[in-house]
Amino acid sequence: MRWQRCNGSICQSFCKGDNIFDKRYHRWLLPLITFLVAVGITIAWLAMDPRLAGLRFATSGNFPRSYFLGFKTLDLFDILHRSLLNLGLISIGLFLLSTLVALLRPRLLGITSVFALSTMIYAIGGGLFLAEQSPAPHYVYLADAFAHGKYYLEAEPPNAEENDWTYYNGKWMISFPPTPALLMTPFVAVFGRNFNDVIFTALFGALNVAIVYDLVPKVGQRLKHPFQSSTPARLGIAALFGFGTVHWWVTSVGQVWFTAQIVAVTFLLLALRETFEQGRPILVSTWLVLSAMARPTILLSLPIFIWLLCPTNTLRRMLLGLIPLGLAGFFMVAYNLVRFGDPFELGYRYMQLEKLLEKTLEEHGTFSLAYLGRNLYYAFLDLPKLSPRWPYVLMDGWGLSLFISTPALVYIFLGTWRERIGQTCALAACLVAAPSLLYYNTGYLQAGYRYVLDFMPFLVVPIVIGMGGKLTRISVFLILLSICMGFLSLVNFYGLYFEWF
Repeated sequence: MRWQRCNGSICQSFCKGDNIFDKRYHRWLLPLITFLVAVGITIAWLAMDPRLAGLRFATSGNFPRSYFLGFKTLDLFDILHRSLLNLGLISIGLFLLSTLVALLRPRLLGITSVFALSTMIYAIGGGLFLAEQSPAPHYVYLADAFAHGKYYLEAEPPNAEENDWTYYNGKWMISFPPTPALLMTPFVAVFGRNFNDVIFTALFGALNVAIVYDLVPKVGQRLKHPFQSSTPARLGIAALFGFGTVHWWVTSVGQVWFTAQIVAVTFLLLALRETFEQGRPILVSTWLVLSAMARPTILLSLPIFIWLLCPTNTLRRMLLGLIPLGLAGFFMVAYNLVRFGDPFELGYRYMQLEKLLEKTLEEHGTFSLAYLGRNLYYAFLDLPKLSPRWPYVLMDGWGLSLFISTPALVYIFLGTWRERIGQTCALAACLVAAPSLLYYNTGYLQAGYRYVLDFMPFLVVPIVIGMGGKLTRISVFLILLSICMGFLSLVNFYGLYFEWF
């Protein structure tokens, strides 16, 4: 259905679902926009004196003079100035990228536009975090070790005593699976141990949104009753995934736990994209193992991928698809053997945990049915508190009902009822979710139930099916409501992290 009368050629192309960059002069829209943004941010950064601005703000009489938002006022403006610099560098990079795409691959300008816009939103959302490396840069330190040919850290890391660093046999190590560190290694080798993992995470998060935008029409074409997805529907579902879920705040703040999830989502989405496009087992399994080497529970979806790939592949191609799985298994066994002398020891029991989590772990172990009720509550039943003051909706840091956090998830019920593929992907989501529901940690500290990201890519499929490839008034309302909740989750994470509320 049409929401407005389209008069211009660009608007007409959008309403018809065409690529608005098809015409020669349209291809330069994105480079022009990113150039103007880069110039504007650069001028603002050059014109701003953070110390002078901080002094003016502190002496204005309207706010506390020496402290604001828990920071010393002058320090706050210095952080914001450094964040502005990084935002300018990101916008310059987006300008160069969009220019190259316009020159060499103009047909990719649609997906590049989604990536560019998402990157800027995530970078702005990063705010205070964007200025420097996150307070939990585990993967940066592991990448630095890899760059120097070692598996352990060369020095004691920051906040080593309780921030999930691993200490074993006189060495500091990282227990978390290594995919993000492997990806960071070339950059850390160049930029050193101060490499900004917040920007790294934001870029991968933006890539996730772009992949979802590209995945949506492929899902619609593989169904028993296929349909074409309109451009507004593709944009709507991509926006829902990127900003109407916990993906927004998880992407914006860096830190080891969140970086692991975002990178895992990237490769899981690539595995789904390949499954619904050409369906090459060896490539699907490559993406899948890279995802699992960031979040191991994702490997539980392997039977579902085998089920989806079997009808369109020969036995030989399916067996070739096992090669990446075998290589990854060999690598992890050797990696664990070198680190801990045990091929199956991941090192989690040697982590330096926060006292609250350490006590919980001692009572029932890492996985237990004793945690199921609590985890189900924080995933599906936990409600926010309403407040007469900003941000009006307050979250407790332990979780939030998925259907409050993302109301548009109701479409998964329509999608699983209509198509077998929707049911299959819903089953994959259940398989991946099971370990998290039995895990000793709910995901704390969080603004919403962040473990949903481990299986959210699978939920995209029934959502696409449920919406039927087009937007309606109801779907637009639910997407916008979800995006509002996504924004409030970002605000709440800042409030919880800096203890503002």
